[in-house]
Amino acid sequence: MKKELILISFCILNLNPCYDHWVIIEKKPSIPNVLRGDRVVKLVDGKGLNIGRVFNTLGFHDYLCLNVVGGEVGKIIESGCYKENIISDYFWIEQENRINTAVVFEYEKKMLMINEPGPYMNQKEIALFKSFFKENIKKNSNLVISGSAPQGFESQDLIELISYAQVNSCEIAVDIGGKWLEEIVKISPDILKINSDEFKVAFNIDIRELNKIQTFRKKYNIRELIITQGKEGSWGFFDEELIKTTPKTIYSDFSVGSGDSFFAGYLFGKEKKYPKEECLRIATACGIANTFHYGAAIFYKEDFEKQLENVDTMRVIL
Repeated sequence: MKKELILISFCILNLNPCYDHWVIIEKKPSIPNVLRGDRVVKLVDGKGLNIGRVFNTLGFHDYLCLNVVGGEVGKIIESGCYKENIISDYFWIEQENRINTAVVFEYEKKMLMINEPGPYMNQKEIALFKSFFKENIKKNSNLVISGSAPQGFESQDLIELISYAQVNSCEIAVDIGGKWLEEIVKISPDILKINSDEFKVAFNIDIRELNKIQTFRKKYNIRELIITQGKEGSWGFFDEELIKTTPKTIYSDFSVGSGDSFFAGYLFGKEKKYPKEECLRIATACGIANTFHYGAAIFYKEDFEKQLENVDTMRVIL
């Protein structure tokens, strides 16, 4: 379902969506190597779709998620977005989207994630997608890049899209890792959200090396650098200050989707023009609320509102 608006606040790229199948096992199996699920959670997924799902939960609907879909799984993703009212448009390719499986061993508080490699986009499809993207991106809007891309879609293809958006005065917000990250920082996204482990692998900078992180941010002219640390909270690096957010209490170790929920909460706060400290508080509350239910970015607004008081903040003036 495409949202017909002249201006859309957020255009969210979801280049590699999937269909998730969670099997929850409550008790230890009586027969070794034979697993029988007690509950099943099924949902459409992908970091971009997760952001749309959280936006909906928070009551914000001025966005459009652009999904690359294919095959029967693509049809399931389209149907799932429609059922959840995740405001989307679709670019269809020949190959099939991926199905990811999570096995949750509830009795051990452990889980196993199995992610398929996903489809391959050929050069003709990539060229057509670029045209599709340019038709949907609006001047002075926010472009959100979240998650990986299909095989065949290279970092230079993504940079071409970002550069086009920058020429059209769009704010660029990025949550991406791997080979993409090292290239994207070179074109100075406005907002970069990244896990501390990914940051260290990519740039060999530890989260404790605050001066090095600020030097990195200034080198690449990244206005807002947000580094998350899981249970330890997050650091927000800005021009004149650092802001640390920390959950007071953690209720669950099941955190799949918490990073996406955090990012969505931060962008929501930005859109509402809240102070940076409040944006990070909202983001952290969304990340905590995500741990209350199985499935990525699934929580009730009441969960989020209660967790706002479960976040400590600390400001450091530079």
